[in-house]
Amino acid sequence: MMKFCCSIVVIIFTVDVSLGGILSGQCKSTNGTCGQRGYSCDATFGDGWKQYGVCCNERPCCKLVPCVSETCPVRFRLLPSQITSTNCYYYGTGKFWVDARSSCAGTPGAYLWRPNTEQEAAAVTNEFNIRNVWSGANDFDEDGLYTFDTENSSFAFNALPFGIGAQDSSYKCVVIDLEDGIWNWSTYNCASVLARYICEYPRRVCP
Repeated sequence: MMKFCCSIVVIIFTVDVSLGGILSGQCKSTNGTCGQRGYSCDATFGDGWKQYGVCCNERPCCKLVPCVSETCPVRFRLLPSQITSTNCYYYGTGKFWVDARSSCAGTPGAYLWRPNTEQEAAAVTNEFNIRNVWSGANDFDEDGLYTFDTENSSFAFNALPFGIGAQDSSYKCVVIDLEDGIWNWSTYNCASVLARYICEYPRRVCP
């Protein structure tokens, strides 16, 4: 009787899923994929996933927030054009950054403004007749990484969504302002500067 010996070789390998794998562990606004290889978040969920998407470690990159009433919360209002943004906005007068954040958080689902496009920034500032406000971008925990408050998406001065930026690393909170037709992102002292602010409420119409 002949005996055969066989060996099983197990090959362990890793796949980089950050650029189009089955599920992307790290969202990127330009190339995030969700669910099935090659299908973009826009194709899966429609235009606007970048506003509504939530990036979570070891989760699909395009997890959507639950649908909400099509009406805005009290004191919030829509922009005149829904093409620019379907979200609701509220304008508040001068506060320190933490107090501005607390004011926004007083409305469940709202957060300090995250301007996504230059068109949105122009529409919001024109609607409220303002030119400089706190944004949600901050490094309040002083870990060297700026993120937008609440939604926790990243912010970097070398990869601005639009405009130009000037960072002073000793300051941890970010103001956006319009000067001579140019949008500027600048760091300010969170606890010693009183600035106006915008609260943003992501509005999604239920099916």
